Amino acid sequence: MRSAVRLAAALLAGCAAFGTPAVARAQSVAAASAASAPGAQASAPDIDELKARIAADDRRRPLASITLAQQALAAAGLTPADRHWLRTRLVRDLSRLEQTDEAVAQAGIGRQQARDESERLHFDRLAMAALLDARRHDELLKRYQGVALRLPALAGDEANADARLLAADIWRLAGMAALGLGRLPEATELSTRALRILDERPDAVFEFSQTLTAIALVHSRSGRVDEALRTVQRAIDASEAAGERSVLSGYYLRKGHFLGLLGRTDEQREALLKARAAAQDELRPYNLAVAATNLADVALQKKDYRAALGHAEEAIPLVERSGDKESLWVCWVNKGIALNRLGQPGGIEWISNAIAAFAATPGMAANAADIQGLLAEELAFAHDYPRAYEAALQFKRLSDEVRKAADHKRIAEAQAAYEADKQQRQIEALEHERQYRQRFHWVLVLAAVMGLAAAVVAAISRHHVKRAYRAMRDMAFSDPLTGLRNRRHLVSSVQDDLAQARRLLANAGGAPANADVVFLMIDVDHFKAVNDMHGHAAGDAVLRQCATVLQRQLRESDTLVRWGGEEFLVFARQTNAGEIHVLAERLRASIAAHGFVLDDGQVLRKTCSIGYACHPLQQHAEGSAPVDWNDTVALADQCLYVAKASGRDVWVGVTASEARKAPEHVETRELRAGVEAGIWTLRCSDGREIVWPAS
Repeated sequence: MRSAVRLAAALLAGCAAFGTPAVARAQSVAAASAASAPGAQASAPDIDELKARIAADDRRRPLASITLAQQALAAAGLTPADRHWLRTRLVRDLSRLEQTDEAVAQAGIGRQQARDESERLHFDRLAMAALLDARRHDELLKRYQGVALRLPALAGDEANADARLLAADIWRLAGMAALGLGRLPEATELSTRALRILDERPDAVFEFSQTLTAIALVHSRSGRVDEALRTVQRAIDASEAAGERSVLSGYYLRKGHFLGLLGRTDEQREALLKARAAAQDELRPYNLAVAATNLADVALQKKDYRAALGHAEEAIPLVERSGDKESLWVCWVNKGIALNRLGQPGGIEWISNAIAAFAATPGMAANAADIQGLLAEELAFAHDYPRAYEAALQFKRLSDEVRKAADHKRIAEAQAAYEADKQQRQIEALEHERQYRQRFHWVLVLAAVMGLAAAVVAAISRHHVKRAYRAMRDMAFSDPLTGLRNRRHLVSSVQDDLAQARRLLANAGGAPANADVVFLMIDVDHFKAVNDMHGHAAGDAVLRQCATVLQRQLRESDTLVRWGGEEFLVFARQTNAGEIHVLAERLRASIAAHGFVLDDGQVLRKTCSIGYACHPLQQHAEGSAPVDWNDTVALADQCLYVAKASGRDVWVGVTASEARKAPEHVETRELRAGVEAGIWTLRCSDGREIVWPAS
């Protein structure tokens, strides 16, 4: 509990550093506001000398830089370029000292004075960076929505490297904010966009490494801890190779967290020691406190109680200054256990104080219950068996209360969902009844006027027959378990959809950007194990939740079909084959991020494998792929088998190659043969290798 609570909280917070004391920071901000106020004037400074003095200041605590920039911005006679440079430095330095509101305000002034769209986006990015440092993720994403539509054009301008870097960095910031809010699919998509550009920029090591660590956290929360460890190590290697050490302590803290999850305590200790040294060099007291706290926990695991005591006592004053009460109480527990195991007095009191603090804080009952269990163990170690027994009883009582509260919450949520659904159904039934009565009334009026009572009977009969037919058709075309359309529905409707796609291509006189059709096959990994271990009711619950999770990621124009067993099929209309991998990754990540809740309250983590193929892959060429959609689905199914062979939790897809004709290769229904002949191009998830299934 200790390492999970402490380090997870630290990493989710972004391992933010603390700057100058509150009084000094307040004085800096007051001066900044006064110097930047409209109408404030002073003589023009020697700008070259000023820039040199600012550059020579300590970037870890840039108090002098802030004062110099304030004075210069208040002066008359500055060129627009110098004003831009000074305002940028001022925003970054204020953010470094955690003066977020003032940093955002100064970025707003810079935006108003910007000479073009590029400069306005530059100051938007600075404001977003300040909000990210302050962990104000909702505000950051609101700002991102205001500029999001302009970024693809910037990223696509191959001739303007600076514009591409600007777009990539805004995507990076938005991705990290989405990660902070737990929106893993969105974080993955935004971070991947950024990484494609940053990977080409050796001068953007900071942004590249920050993006890698965001992706590492996505891997970790999706259960892929080994992949998370490899990714954060890439960030460390890139930063150290380039001499970029401004946030190295945060990377080593994340590495230590992942090693702890893998149970590799010796390596975890080495990573935490490096994090502590880096935090000292960076003047980041909070990261230093996190490192010391977790070093104490590692020492407790290794039964090195003297070292644990030293690390806990080092961490306590640092955490007290940070104001992080939860972390402080965890330090009390670590110190209490170390004292008790060393036979020194006061250990039990430290643990008891932590329990009382957690119990008095709303939402911390589970933490209090966990520590109560530790208290029982420590009392037993001290041979105080009567108190140990009482503590164990208290632990059971608190644990039962936490479990009951969780059960009641789940029941209340389910009841609320049921009542909402019931109310909606009642509204729909009343509306149908009203419409039926209205139609019936006018039919009777017409029959009375024309004397055609027989027509009334016939009309009503036809109405009921048609309604019964529609109900039977819906039953035939729907999957009763998930409520999705089934394979029969797709077979009955796909030809009309494909004909519409062909008309769209013909009318456009070329190849529109969003006129492609793609089939995606999705298979839940290791689904049989769910049925074997938890029963078929649990398997049904997983499939129903899979349907809901997948449906949320699709557009209204897409169709999700229960294909059979644990397989789903997505029929994506009016899409772009060159970007369909983004949808595939979003679907994969959404399943990996979801906690599947069973009827007994257990939460399972599942992954899925995806294979996709565009339709048609090639037309009207000797040896080309058949245009029958069934053959395209068969190719998507082959891609799915390749994904399974490549380790699962991955997508594999096939699109047409630039070299479309291969007359020397006649048989192209086999995926591997078509790829090797150069007719098709095979893609897979970033960072994964394709493994062909054994023949």
